[in-house]
Amino acid sequence: MGQKAITIYTPSGSTAHIAAEDDAFIHRALLGGVSGILRSLTCAKVDDNTVRLSGGGVSNRGYILWIPDGTTLELTVDSGTAGQNRIDVVASEFVRGGGETADTHAIKIIKGTAVSGTPAAPAMTTSNLLNAGNVNRVALYYVTLSGTEITGITRVAQHLPTASDGAPDIYVQQSQPSAPQAGDLWIW
Repeated sequence: MGQKAITIYTPSGSTAHIAAEDDAFIHRALLGGVSGILRSLTCAKVDDNTVRLSGGGVSNRGYILWIPDGTTLELTVDSGTAGQNRIDVVASEFVRGGGETADTHAIKIIKGTAVSGTPAAPAMTTSNLLNAGNVNRVALYYVTLSGTEITGITRVAQHLPTASDGAPDIYVQQSQPSAPQAGDLWIW
């Protein structure tokens, strides 16, 4: 198939023609083709074995997951080891389904390797998500453990733009705007 109409009328009783990958295409187009954090997703330490996420969501190649308003997601961090350091990753993991297998999309902890020196974050599995079984992980936050204590949480994913961020302005006036931005349109 060389083309596919997405936003068209489909009579009731017809087979649905919109799939998750169609919506993901639209989201990728609107978000500039990138993955990252939507709205104000935060990750906070609850204790040395728990982090809590709230206030937003994530786009993973256009596939959206969010934590509904007024709710939180708590993730368990495996205990650290005295004298060892580790970086775990809070990641969005999308696994492409197919046939009778549904897609899955979840935020989870990817455990790093404990070392006595400076730890490195585990590598993320990446994919274009074209075939059943393909996996794409997006690192959202690094959780640093020193010994048995969570000593830091660092955001590593970019915040994706909202409709009010960076949208061009249109000026209709007889003089040049005082602070135009790239992409703005000025009509006189």
